[in-house]
Amino acid sequence: MNSSSFSGKTGPSADEHARLAALYQYGLLDTAPEAAFDRLVEIVALHFDAPVALVSFIDDHRQWFKAKVGCDVSEAPRSESMCSTTIQGDGVMVVPDATLDPRFQDFPSVRAGVVRFYAGVPLVTSDGYSIGTLCVNAPEQRIFTTKDRRVLEAFAAMVMDEVKLRQAVVDLGRMALNDNLTGLPNRVYFRQQLTVALRRAGLNDQHVVVGLLDLNGFKGINDTLGHAAGDDLLRLSAARLRETLGSSDVVARMGGDEFALVLGDFRNLADVDVVMRRLQQAFTAPFVLEGREVLVQWSVGLSVYPDDGTEEEALLRHADSAMYRVKRGGGGYGFFSEAHDRRASEGTEVLTALHRAVMEEELFLQYQPIVRASDQVVVSHEALLRWTRQGGVAMPASFMPVADSSGLIVPIGRWVLEEAARAVQLGLLDRVAVNVSAREFAHPSFLRNVEETLARTGLDPARLTLEIKEGSLLDFVRAPEVLGALRALGIRLALDDFGLGLTSLTVLSALPIDVLKLDRSFIARVGDGKEDGERAARLVRSVVQLAGSLGFGTVAEGVETRLQAQLLTNAGCTHLQGYLFGRPGALGEVLPGESKLVSALS
Repeated sequence: MNSSSFSGKTGPSADEHARLAALYQYGLLDTAPEAAFDRLVEIVALHFDAPVALVSFIDDHRQWFKAKVGCDVSEAPRSESMCSTTIQGDGVMVVPDATLDPRFQDFPSVRAGVVRFYAGVPLVTSDGYSIGTLCVNAPEQRIFTTKDRRVLEAFAAMVMDEVKLRQAVVDLGRMALNDNLTGLPNRVYFRQQLTVALRRAGLNDQHVVVGLLDLNGFKGINDTLGHAAGDDLLRLSAARLRETLGSSDVVARMGGDEFALVLGDFRNLADVDVVMRRLQQAFTAPFVLEGREVLVQWSVGLSVYPDDGTEEEALLRHADSAMYRVKRGGGGYGFFSEAHDRRASEGTEVLTALHRAVMEEELFLQYQPIVRASDQVVVSHEALLRWTRQGGVAMPASFMPVADSSGLIVPIGRWVLEEAARAVQLGLLDRVAVNVSAREFAHPSFLRNVEETLARTGLDPARLTLEIKEGSLLDFVRAPEVLGALRALGIRLALDDFGLGLTSLTVLSALPIDVLKLDRSFIARVGDGKEDGERAARLVRSVVQLAGSLGFGTVAEGVETRLQAQLLTNAGCTHLQGYLFGRPGALGEVLPGESKLVSALS
């Protein structure tokens, strides 16, 4: 036989670009020897009594040998490769005598007498792409039988089984170390990289910054737009983080909406500030989720090796502490501080004591009168929460932030509402105003809890005012719906601490509220006889006029002097509240059938 013979027809793919893509996805080129492939070529060489056996992969310009017997080089030019012709067919290619084949007789290996006989078969992927060959060759002419062809094809199938097994192992390793949703390193891989970064920094006397990043308002997006939108946000956020950080930095997803950072290669903390500002800039553009533009910011807590600790756990714990402090402050970034950490520890102690206070019913209500400005007649009372603690009375400022951040504010708020409602229903008060925190308002069960309280107590909704914080209005979809439902029940609504938040006139005019409560920080300067007092009085008049034009009443909080009362009345305030008209106090005796705080937790 004087020429090569083929079994089969034209190869399954003429698209070289796609063939190369199929080859590259396996990541086999230029990898270290692997025992599985080496054993196979040894068996093939023994079976065919061939001095040379090769598993090779065909790149765009070369033939690279993954496993070899009887060959001293690792690759050969594709232009001098018989295997390059083999991959163009879909079966075994046999060349009994290459010196007589015009396609190969001028190849250097043939002319040198190294290769005369050749038999090769393509290594074909499940998608039909020939990415390489299994071949044998010898320096003398040989005959290759039909049985030999079938055996070589069987060996080639075994090679591809090893290729697929290797890829499966690589994929499993990638899955074990990377987050499936975002493609970022996962918690396990992050810890490995952090260990390496700290070890390197220790050897080179360098610093490392560890950061924990949390997306602000992520739960609200999940609740309003759905979990698919939440997943999209996580993917898009991961992409922005990856694109913004340097190549030597690490960003990983720890779970939920929490990401972790390792920042190296910086001279001082000012360099870290530059990175954080760059991240802030990256998140100024809105995300498009479910066809809607959504602005999302984040909170980042940072700790520094070795200043804040030399162990991974300490650095992560301190970064976590800093992150929650930043989050409570509205977002952005901040470094760990021992002073802040001590306060956090104190907060944990307060939370533990507060849980005990709930169970042992140490919380109670006091009531402060609200008067009509025109005649100073008491028309309502505001319910104010107090805590009997360590032989004294703790004010809300000392424990409400802890209750709010822990979520304990939700059951406490239910109890406060029921206590206040019973006081009115039993005739001990005529009307009552109850504060609602942003955390309570955002809770999915808030509206249902209000409805159930009205039903249990039999309270006329018109005798109840709920004081809503401006921070409750940040969810522009849910907030108007909930306020509208409360108004439909007949409850009066007040916007509390007005002037401290960012409620725009457009939003304000669309809200179904009845009253604006002016924050005491404005009222305190009214009537002080100084320029600040004059400006404060003008500001109050402007707000009162605005409220009047929108049909809202106004309550000025913190009124302490007769002069303040007169000036605020002259400015048009409809109601006043403060020590001038009465300090917060108890109703005097236990209410019959009062609600139990413990039951509000169930």
